[in-house]
Amino acid sequence: MMMFVGPYFVQAQEAAVDVSYPKNEIVLETGKGEVALWVEDARANKLLGQTASEEALIPASDIATSFYAYMASSLKQAGYTVVPYSNEIAAGLLVRIRSIHYRSSKEMFRSKVEVTAVIESKRNASNVTKTYQATVEDQFALKASASDNGAMIGKALATVAQACLSDPETIHAAE
Repeated sequence: MMMFVGPYFVQAQEAAVDVSYPKNEIVLETGKGEVALWVEDARANKLLGQTASEEALIPASDIATSFYAYMASSLKQAGYTVVPYSNEIAAGLLVRIRSIHYRSSKEMFRSKVEVTAVIESKRNASNVTKTYQATVEDQFALKASASDNGAMIGKALATVAQACLSDPETIHAAE
């Protein structure tokens, strides 16, 4: 009997995750005026993290697009008009998603999920780039489901968006 001895590669299982944002919009002070919003995904690695069962989480759709829609909806709810982005508009806001890091650990009959999101924002009328970071965590019986994972990632992004859009120097300075 011959045995093949040589390098072998184990492919990690991948799981596509749909990011779902909290139903309630970001709570902002009522405002007015135009905001030219642009969101881009500036992460070097598009992998979100790894589940406790060692599945690599990848986004099922474009995160920048969904994050833009979430932020734009929140701005509209507060009374702002979201217009196409342009460098010339003083009320322009450029948001870059710098990182999304999903971590999961398993302990007996439950798992703990922690998601950290980091974004940068820069107003066109300013030379200052500000960084915002948020970490959310929760525990689940046995392991987090695909929808739990998507909700946790959405919750982290919503929390960091709240911090950014609530900052008086981000939107209110442009009014």
